[in-house]
Amino acid sequence: MTRPHLWTLAEARAAMSRGDISSAEYMAELTGRRAHLEDLCAFVYGADTTLSNESRLPGPLGGIPLAVKDNIDVAGTPTTACTPALHAHSPSRDSAVWRLCAEAGAAFMGKTTMHELAYGTTGAHVDRLAARNPADRARLAGGSSSGTAAAVGAGIVPAGLGTDTGGSIRIPAALCGVVGFRPSTGRYPGQGVVRISLTQDTVGVMARSVDDVRLLDAVLGREPSPGLPPLSPARPVLALARATAWTDLDPEISRVAEAACDALRAAGWSLRDLPEPLYDPADLLEAATAVPLAETRAAVDDYLRGHGCPLTCDSVLEALASPDVRAVLTPLLDGPVVGSSRYRAARETLRRTGHTARRALQRSGAAAFLSPTTITPAPPLGTGQWLTRGGREVPSLTTYIRNTAPAAVWGWPSLSLPAGHTSQGLPVGLLLDAPRHHDRRLLALGHRCWQDLSVPHHPMVLENL
Repeated sequence: MTRPHLWTLAEARAAMSRGDISSAEYMAELTGRRAHLEDLCAFVYGADTTLSNESRLPGPLGGIPLAVKDNIDVAGTPTTACTPALHAHSPSRDSAVWRLCAEAGAAFMGKTTMHELAYGTTGAHVDRLAARNPADRARLAGGSSSGTAAAVGAGIVPAGLGTDTGGSIRIPAALCGVVGFRPSTGRYPGQGVVRISLTQDTVGVMARSVDDVRLLDAVLGREPSPGLPPLSPARPVLALARATAWTDLDPEISRVAEAACDALRAAGWSLRDLPEPLYDPADLLEAATAVPLAETRAAVDDYLRGHGCPLTCDSVLEALASPDVRAVLTPLLDGPVVGSSRYRAARETLRRTGHTARRALQRSGAAAFLSPTTITPAPPLGTGQWLTRGGREVPSLTTYIRNTAPAAVWGWPSLSLPAGHTSQGLPVGLLLDAPRHHDRRLLALGHRCWQDLSVPHHPMVLENL
């Protein structure tokens, strides 16, 4: 029998059903692994949960420990969003998403580290709040849901919760070699989450298999059945937006992604190149960043008021710790950074480009877009607001969200799958984006892709950690 930390969620449940291990024994195994890998800095708070000795607890997630990003409320545990002003904030009630998980039998493993206030894509932070990448301790895990990705990738938990505004689930999932899923905006409840955008934020999930993501989606999406919709025997068509999502790739990312495409073609998939640009990337990135900047103050204040907290968004911004986050957000203290005309123009850009993308899928007969999740591998420790690429400095935030932002701003479901590893052993992700409310169909597509790609964890990640 393989070691428990190598199991997927489904494998752990099967082992409990057979009586190979009890819920308490499984939790003890993973709690010990969390302590052993403390230097990964994946957790802000580690829960000391004691489970029943029954082999299998009730519910689809019965006895399964999950990691929870530190901007999602779990009653009795601080929710700090890894920002100093909230260090003593301890909610008395669960977020809606954690309540659904707990009702399904999940156990709480602890709160995970994150890019401060979810305003970054690298996972960089001060002190011991920057999660290391399980594939290479000299690199960051990606962000903003960095600790959850590191914990899943390192085998501390089989799955966990994060949030995604422009890529904060899928970026760290890709960089840590796990599956990351952002649902259609509004599919999962948002109560009890420190959000930075009222229109783009959503809770999402990470796991080590698409099957596990499918199970978590059924719980959080309140689906009557976790089953996947049927697909025809023939592999569906996938569209490759070559002029927008496949340009300016790191050579190693390009090599791995093209090899994954070859593997899919060999398995019978039809990959259709779209040579014309779907949108101007600069315009879309401007809109993707302008909308959250315009909504952050209201979103944070809404969360604080909901808890009767005496703090305000201003008091949170005044105490920011991370230099890169301060550079972006402290200007809000002097008034709106995004005026009403810029905000309206951004929303119109998102509406127009989303319509164009959906029409392009329809015309090509494709079920989803396929692209590399990120255009560059995991960043080195110490990466801040700027990243070195090809001998020049580029903004870290917009570089990492370049391919993940479109689905986020259109409200589409988006799934990042492990595609392989660079020659240095760094994970590379492949992204599937489908139209809004096609979540279950996207997961069915992703399940088939994941089976055909058959990408194992890099041997240095799980077996030797």
